[in-house]
Amino acid sequence: MSKKLLLPILLTVLVASCAKRESRPNNIEHVVVIGIDGMSPNGIQNADTPTLDSMMQNGAATLHARSVLPSSSSSNWASMIMGADTEQHGVTSNGWEKFDHQLPPVVVTENGTFPTIFTLFKDQQPEAHVGAIYDWDGFGRLFEKSDVDFDIDGDHEDKTTQEAVKYIKEHRPKFTFVHLDHVDHAGHSQGHGSPDYYKSAEKADSLIAEIVNATKDAGIFEKTMFIISADHGGLGFGHGGESLAEMEIPFILYGAGIKIGYKIEETVYQYDNAPTVAYAMGLQTPQSWIGRPVIGAFAGNEAPNLIYKRKEQITQPKILPDAGYFEPAGGVFKADSVAVVMQNPNNLGEIRYTIGNNVPTLENSQVYQDTFYLKQTSIIKAGIFQNNQLVSTVAEGNFRIVSKEKQDPVKCKVFEVSSIEKLPDFTTLNPIHEGFVTEFSHKQALSDAMPQEQVAVVFESYLEVEEEGTYNFFTNSDDGSKLYINGKAIVDNDGDHGVMERSGSLELSEGRHLVRVEFFNGGGGYHLDVKYSGPNTPKQIIPASKLFREK
Repeated sequence: MSKKLLLPILLTVLVASCAKRESRPNNIEHVVVIGIDGMSPNGIQNADTPTLDSMMQNGAATLHARSVLPSSSSSNWASMIMGADTEQHGVTSNGWEKFDHQLPPVVVTENGTFPTIFTLFKDQQPEAHVGAIYDWDGFGRLFEKSDVDFDIDGDHEDKTTQEAVKYIKEHRPKFTFVHLDHVDHAGHSQGHGSPDYYKSAEKADSLIAEIVNATKDAGIFEKTMFIISADHGGLGFGHGGESLAEMEIPFILYGAGIKIGYKIEETVYQYDNAPTVAYAMGLQTPQSWIGRPVIGAFAGNEAPNLIYKRKEQITQPKILPDAGYFEPAGGVFKADSVAVVMQNPNNLGEIRYTIGNNVPTLENSQVYQDTFYLKQTSIIKAGIFQNNQLVSTVAEGNFRIVSKEKQDPVKCKVFEVSSIEKLPDFTTLNPIHEGFVTEFSHKQALSDAMPQEQVAVVFESYLEVEEEGTYNFFTNSDDGSKLYINGKAIVDNDGDHGVMERSGSLELSEGRHLVRVEFFNGGGGYHLDVKYSGPNTPKQIIPASKLFREK
């Protein structure tokens, strides 16, 4: 090819390359990240939060950013500062410790840990003053102390904020990370969406204002970018599951270099936080990070061209009676029949449902019109249909109907255990209560008469298997649980964590088999349900009708 032809081609490529390249904003000299443990979008929307409202109006924001699974604190704080998911950094639960974990990180620093945003500052901008101030001491184990110049466990939201304010005024740091924990405490103690929860969100808003004002007093406000986010949301008194209430988090960019009034339509994940800081400060991110900076939010950058856009959320139907959080509607009933009621929380569409394990389609479902009755244990699945299409997620109900005359089949023992973080050796303990309950469930074992925290429970019952084959067992718990069949460990869901489901399987012959479930709650919200599936048996909570006291 001649030089005359080559030169125009090279110029064209160069121009195209320059047109697409988005350079780092040159007016950002400081970054402050404020992470609020347990702050859901609902908390911002329903509480009086003038500071956050102003940041969203005068910055860039989305209330549809997503946590990583599990929606527990350690996994998400790690992802926030590490630019990666649990599969990469290995912080898979609150039980993680630097030298005590199951999944090793894919890469490590010289200290043996996955690189954090703090590591990038230490390696690439060693002259930068970097600080971490946190309310929850568990956050402090997620990064190397040698990577920061200032490290303090505030131990309370007020003290944490005071330390952050003092640090910013004294050192005018390049990067400050502040962690506030009190909103999560309110969620666990009073419930997400409760008046006390909203009051805690309002307090967080006032504390954020104090931190912002500190940058003004330090004379760095005009060149400071702020990120406000959270580790997870919540549902009821806990979190750790897969619902939108637990998984959706706010992500707010405000200040230097950020567009004003920009609605972030692009997807934002927990692990995009650290890469966004790196982009703002001119740091090169490691290949092991999977997060991406939210480039469209920065002044001078074009919004991304989104081929696939966020789907409008249509709320699934509500099946009554409601069994509470983290388990299907329905419940266990000692009755001849049970009434089923459904509600459409939307102003559109119709409810269609199936009785059985099939997801409702136009062909296999029927329209819900009025209350109907079940006379035997059944699974119900229902969805909102519009223009003959399923437009919502599918709601599920597990209705377990058992004879009024049947004895409660599950033997239950309750133990008090101080400072519990894993299931104990029960052979060394004496129960404070023994009796029989209807199912493997926290509801009956930990009644109001029983202690709710620092407690462990053992359940035992015989499961009747009517068909030989492979059976799957599931425990869904907060905190830890284990399941044994005929003395063999099948499911290991132990540890201090939010609501999390784990499973295991084995071959079972026809007949009755001893099922043992161990469960504990260290503190805060708690939950346990136990499911199974097998040949011609869809996944469901193990019904009381299949459980017996004796073999």
